[in-house]
Amino acid sequence: MDAISEIVAIENIGKLVSGDINRPILDADTILIRDGKIAEIGWKGEIDVESAKTRIDAMRQVVTPGFIDPHTHMVIGDWTPIQKAIGWMEGALLAGVTTMISQGENNIGGLPMDPVGNKALAILAAKTYKKYRPGGFLKVHGGALMLVEGLTEQDFKEMAEAGVWLIAEIGGCGLYKPKDVVPMVKWARKYGFKVSAHLGPVSIPLSAPLMADEIIEIDPDLAVHVNGGSTSVPFSEVKKLVDDADFHLEAVFNGNPRAAVEMVDYMRKKDALNRLVIGSDTPTGNGMIPVAILRMVVQIASLNRLPAAEVIAAATGNTADTFGLNVGKIEVGREADIIILDRPAGSQGRDALEAIEIGDIPGTTLIMVDGQIVALRGRDTRQTAGCVKINGVERKITTMEDYLWGPWKFAIDRLI
Repeated sequence: MDAISEIVAIENIGKLVSGDINRPILDADTILIRDGKIAEIGWKGEIDVESAKTRIDAMRQVVTPGFIDPHTHMVIGDWTPIQKAIGWMEGALLAGVTTMISQGENNIGGLPMDPVGNKALAILAAKTYKKYRPGGFLKVHGGALMLVEGLTEQDFKEMAEAGVWLIAEIGGCGLYKPKDVVPMVKWARKYGFKVSAHLGPVSIPLSAPLMADEIIEIDPDLAVHVNGGSTSVPFSEVKKLVDDADFHLEAVFNGNPRAAVEMVDYMRKKDALNRLVIGSDTPTGNGMIPVAILRMVVQIASLNRLPAAEVIAAATGNTADTFGLNVGKIEVGREADIIILDRPAGSQGRDALEAIEIGDIPGTTLIMVDGQIVALRGRDTRQTAGCVKINGVERKITTMEDYLWGPWKFAIDRLI
């Protein structure tokens, strides 16, 4: 596709998932995109789509916001030293993750633990990912600052001016005791930072145990891997966070699956699903999983017997609300980061949402960022029952070579 200034229409939508957990499915079948943002949402005939250069026929499939992964441990560039793998971030993009957020670049070799080194690393990562999009499209918010001894209020002011706005999960590395970090959290908030803290025992060298009372005292915007990272805590700790706090709570794919089921069930009982956020916690010693967010959506919807559209909101709009991002919802004025999902071939579900609810992993038939088509499917997503039409022509992968090896992105011009 050309520049994001072109007009794009997505039509013939079967179900339009909003990303808003309070209104999970929108009563509409058409989206008009202008200048990379959602301009209109409505029904066929209500929206003028004739001016659109690119018209995408969703073929009655499910349309959702692009997924947001709020828990990654990147370094600099699209590689990970843990698995010695290149391209893991692009792999996530091709599985529907259109925005990625750092919880600390603590996988980098020679990790600095002094104030000057930490500032430098956070600024470098923030500035690097502001300009660099893995896979050409993935929006990455890097540069999450670890709290270390010696940081001053002036440091937070300087980092904010340099584009740093994230505090890496407290307890992951660096200082973690409330008496040490609470003053820094106040400075961070003064300059617009978002703050995360992890619940659980020690997980890696330099990490520290944090339990519910300590996290409540720190009062972050997000408590991460509440279902374990990857080892879980007694369920009484989880209940305390649900009952006695109001910040968002994250369940991660690289956590304890049974603890996730119990956590989500309790949050539903307490009418607190608007605080649920889904993350991956990758890459870690538990692996890099490009489809982690999608698989976590399937896990929660099927095992907790929740409507898939509500769980998708926990992987999109709830996360956007936590971090104040203009993505994650199908809403006028939001950045047009959108995916089209279909049931996997042979599923008993009649569409992607029903497939998710019975535990089948759906596939992508189109991934879009800022109104631009990224790919039809990812390397690790399922063969779908259907496909999309672009400007009246069916676009689908038919050969085994294309299914296994591409085209996903780099040959997209031959498909559209």
